[in-house]
Amino acid sequence: MTGASRAGRAKGAAARPRHAVDTGYQRGEETRARIILAAIKCFGEYGFAGASTRDIANEAGVNAPALQYYFDNKEGVYTACVEYIVSLVMGQMGEAIEVAERVVADPGATDKQLIDAFCGLQNRKAGFMEEVPEIEGWHMFMAREQAGLGPEAGFKVFHERFSSRLSAVGANIVTRLAGVAPDNEAMRIRAVCISTLGMAFRVMRRSVDCSMGWANEPNPERNRLVREAVLEQTQYLLERIVRQRTSAR
Repeated sequence: MTGASRAGRAKGAAARPRHAVDTGYQRGEETRARIILAAIKCFGEYGFAGASTRDIANEAGVNAPALQYYFDNKEGVYTACVEYIVSLVMGQMGEAIEVAERVVADPGATDKQLIDAFCGLQNRKAGFMEEVPEIEGWHMFMAREQAGLGPEAGFKVFHERFSSRLSAVGANIVTRLAGVAPDNEAMRIRAVCISTLGMAFRVMRRSVDCSMGWANEPNPERNRLVREAVLEQTQYLLERIVRQRTSAR
């Protein structure tokens, strides 16, 4: 290719407007995001088996082939929903998990440092209700997912990218505080019990609102009370484990 022809091609490439490509990409990403939000709502309301691709497409305002274009099939849509939720959760929890993992990795970490790290995790989880934008249907979506009512692929994504790290660091903190082996089943059970304090306010929101006589609307003061209760109970239970360890010596 001659220098003149190369220059002509470069000039032509520079002259082509980029906004057409950028706009098309942006429009595609917006469509994909709209489908995911619609799918979370439909899967939450009807379950994976009950929600059809047509239901999701209608909710998203797209034609049914669009789902296949972006996600291949219904399971692909579901997995994308889980990935979207995990990205939100890790945005909220990622830093606290990393801090707790560093504390656990330190053999000289004090009881207070371990307790503070666990409480940091609880604080971020409790704050999820307050700081993450409301996603219609996500509470029911996650309730079904955690009950094992979704595809294995979705569970695998959630477990590998989030819950396995969270449960591992929580169990390591509790067993360290108790002075027992990391695989001690009794203490690992306690770790699960403590880490799930306040979970009902997220995955059983409708039932809790009904039993408490609460209106289903944002309430910062109520969220603050829930967070305080979770942190107070967490602190008490972890300190009790330390007292039991020291008294047994």
